[in-house]
Amino acid sequence: MNFHAEHSNLLQFDIFRGEPEIEHFSTTRVGGVSRGEFSSFNLGNFSDDDPLSIMENRQILARMFCQSLSDFVIPYQTHGSKIAVIDAAFLALDIAEKTEILYGIDACVTQEKGIFLCATTADCVPIILFDKSQKAIASIHAGWRGTVARIVEKTIEKMRRVYGTSPKNLLAGIGPAICLKNFEVGDEVVAEFNRKGFDLADENLSSLSRQIGKTHLNLPEINRRELVRLGVPESQIETAGYCTFVCPDLFFSARRQSVYSGRMLTGIKMKKG
Repeated sequence: MNFHAEHSNLLQFDIFRGEPEIEHFSTTRVGGVSRGEFSSFNLGNFSDDDPLSIMENRQILARMFCQSLSDFVIPYQTHGSKIAVIDAAFLALDIAEKTEILYGIDACVTQEKGIFLCATTADCVPIILFDKSQKAIASIHAGWRGTVARIVEKTIEKMRRVYGTSPKNLLAGIGPAICLKNFEVGDEVVAEFNRKGFDLADENLSSLSRQIGKTHLNLPEINRRELVRLGVPESQIETAGYCTFVCPDLFFSARRQSVYSGRMLTGIKMKKG
């Protein structure tokens, strides 16, 4: 993952750069109007930041791509595994109806062009998918709850049922997220992963801090291996390699900043024409 060629406050996946049919981005905390702990490019509505600043930040992002803010689908995520199909019928709804449908949604899929599907994060794992064969895309928000609920598997299955997607045709980008070293979890989280059939024995997936007796999880890698297990070729998956917790100049981090954390967006769209 590298900085955007035209917008120095955005990041892009190398794996998607050569795909002329899509546009994508992952924001940093740089380039907006928010102040204080939310400085400066906070794009998350549900924080103590000034709502007018958040709206202006979203308008700044939309202007970067010469689009209307209505072209950005940004769900109200609840750390679940519900998926919304963004089709022509959805796009024809008014704002209130769209907002109601997007409540409790943590992944979106579409074949519609000109629409950015977005995931909002500040330590959780943002994942974007592109089906090169069936011309479909997806955005996924995978915190630990979504990951253990197998939101990646459910999203790919939704794409298979709705669009005929085969995992072998998917390109996948796993965006900036908290890393193994800094994601400490309780025993109940480990127990839930074990109960749902995840094998965390590999030291690249989990590690036990002997000093405090706490387990650390590698959410980006767990989700990468889920993609591979489901049939996405490893050569078609890119992991950002950034830890949001240790890069305060670039990223918001809920673990580092608590309730005063802003949010980044990771988005993907298929171009018109």
